[in-house]
Amino acid sequence: MPKSLGGSDELENFALVCRRCNERRSNFLEGIDPETEESTPLFNPRLHSWNEHFTWTEGGTVISGVSAIGRATVKRLDMNDDRYPEEDSMGLSRILCQG
Repeated sequence: MPKSLGGSDELENFALVCRRCNERRSNFLEGIDPETEESTPLFNPRLHSWNEHFTWTEGGTVISGVSAIGRATVKRLDMNDDRYPEEDSMGLSRILCQG
């Protein structure tokens, strides 16, 4: 839980995440599933299994959500942002944040 929402600064509350995903997640705990347009929790690597919520498509270059949690997380974190193709940070972000 983000410290801004009452989370602690104990080690158990920290997650290894790239700067880009951390900034995009901000202090959101929920996102909107674009398929159902309903609010749903965002992916939490301590509670959820990557393979139950995401899959790689297009030769491993695009992450797709296969559940409401996955779809909402992909949308909230803009995980497939390709506005800056010259930067390698996207590929690194995808690898670091997958699990």
